[in-house]
Amino acid sequence: MDQPTIDTISQQEFEEAIEQYIGWAAEWDGALPADVFFGIWADFQRQESPVELHARIVEGHLQLVSTPGSPVRVQDNRIWLEDGRELVIQLEPA
Repeated sequence: MDQPTIDTISQQEFEEAIEQYIGWAAEWDGALPADVFFGIWADFQRQESPVELHARIVEGHLQLVSTPGSPVRVQDNRIWLEDGRELVIQLEPA
């Protein structure tokens, strides 16, 4: 069953939902459960840390390798970012 949206509920249902939210917010002491707090903290830490890749040239071709637990996927000269974008690194002769 689909969740009701603001367009599909009556004015009374909307007002009741707002009253429920206000009641809940008035009782909330502002504390976050530990798992939520540390999960958010870990996300921020992961965003601030550099992503390490190892590269080597084998028979004239670039080979990239990511470290275990890396947020990116790599294969040969291609890097796939978390948001789905793909980077392709081309070597040029010196």
